Amino acid sequence: MSKKAIAVMCLAAFATQAQAAPVTDWKPISKALDGITTPLGISVLKRMARCEIVPEKQNSWIDNLTVAKPDYGAKAGDTIVMVKLDFPPMPVVGPGKAAPPITGQPGLWVISKGVASPISQWAISLQKRTVPLAHDSWLNC
Repeated sequence: MSKKAIAVMCLAAFATQAQAAPVTDWKPISKALDGITTPLGISVLKRMARCEIVPEKQNSWIDNLTVAKPDYGAKAGDTIVMVKLDFPPMPVVGPGKAAPPITGQPGLWVISKGVASPISQWAISLQKRTVPLAHDSWLNC
């Protein structure tokens, strides 16, 4: 077999194993979030809206895995959803001092066979915690 034929076969084998790039289109991301339920009986997406948590749509992604990603505890066939979250400012932190906004916080889930497992702390809170999400004066939703 020629070197060129071997190179073509190697490239073809590599291409079939390569992971597709994550999708940044908001529609499949929001659909995945709308399918994750919370103890309130509403979806994570609706809870985010209720809590005035704004997703950074341009910095969020979804990835349907064709190969395992052990760093996430995900197997081939699983879906990873990463949403960057912006939170409303906390209440006043001192006399005349406004709290800065909290931006770019990760919400990370692995969805395996239709079951969402929250990975990041905010994903755990959004999916698993009851009211309040944080405390009575901030994110009481």
